[in-house]
Amino acid sequence: MVKKMRYRNQKRLEIFNKIWNSMKDLDCPVIVEGKRDTMALRNLGYNGRLIELNDGNSILSTVEKLVHNFGSGSKFVILMDWDRTGEIITKRLKSYGESCDLIPNVRIRQDLSALCSKEITCIEELPSFVHMLNIPF
Repeated sequence: MVKKMRYRNQKRLEIFNKIWNSMKDLDCPVIVEGKRDTMALRNLGYNGRLIELNDGNSILSTVEKLVHNFGSGSKFVILMDWDRTGEIITKRLKSYGESCDLIPNVRIRQDLSALCSKEITCIEELPSFVHMLNIPF
């Protein structure tokens, strides 16, 4: 039983690392909900550009800043929590982004959700999820 759990966690960690590396390889801005999400991603070693949505501006103004700063046709990753609010924000960001000729990526969020939504519900909990997968039995 313990051996099975160790193997399962090792496989899940490999999947996480694959998703994580794909996000790093994109080299584009990642939109998160707030400061705690930024801290969580930084704690996991992510050094790319992070944009916090909860900065007092509207979702549309955040998308407009993306167009202004990175240009039309630019890619960006949407990394919201996988709760109801995160789903609503993701849909709005995706819609506004596409209408402004940007290329939103929701795949990473979907992949992370599929991997760890049974244990955690938000981005800020990713470090504890990864830590749990690394614990030897």
